[in-house]
Amino acid sequence: MPSRTHRKFSSDNRPGIHILRDRAVLRRLVQSASPGAGDIVVEFGAGTGVLTAALAQTGARVIAVERSPAFVARLRRRFPPPGNVRVVQADAREVILPRQPYVVVANIPYSISTALLRRLLTPTASGLTAADLIVEWGFAKRVTAAEPRDFEVAWWQLRYQIEIVRRIPRRSFTPEPSVDSAQLRIRRRRDLRAAELDRRRRELRAAYRRRR
Repeated sequence: MPSRTHRKFSSDNRPGIHILRDRAVLRRLVQSASPGAGDIVVEFGAGTGVLTAALAQTGARVIAVERSPAFVARLRRRFPPPGNVRVVQADAREVILPRQPYVVVANIPYSISTALLRRLLTPTASGLTAADLIVEWGFAKRVTAAEPRDFEVAWWQLRYQIEIVRRIPRRSFTPEPSVDSAQLRIRRRRDLRAAELDRRRRELRAAYRRRR
């Protein structure tokens, strides 16, 4: 049985769906996040609910975000209330995020990767503590670069530990996308106080301005 859908969006915004055939990837994604009972987990692009089900089995409180009305209807049939899954029909870039501490576990569309990470990692006041994502390989390399090309990524790296866990070959999906993917692990750094973080941000911004 096919696993999680990996979704890319074409220029006319119609989704192209790639099925993740390798269940081991899904299992490792959940194991890396290791949510516990009562933890809040946000999943973007819940699709048919395969990853949603795996997350729900951990006892976590899962917020399954999906834009497609057809998938939303399917998710609501699969995870009826009461339960530990709440299905939300919304765009991942616009959905209201929890104020309490939460984690994100998701297989996100290539085309919104930058916008989504910008929303998750840029705000200083955020409840995000961790994320485990499947993203396009080149994007993963860019956000984990030792010397980021732009201030935005450098700021993300200052506040979060961002690392590639593994490369996911394109043959893991059907039909195959044109590029490989990566499992990306993101963890909030706990060693910087607010005043220190603010000072480091000013220094970082000044350094990138001098590069121009």
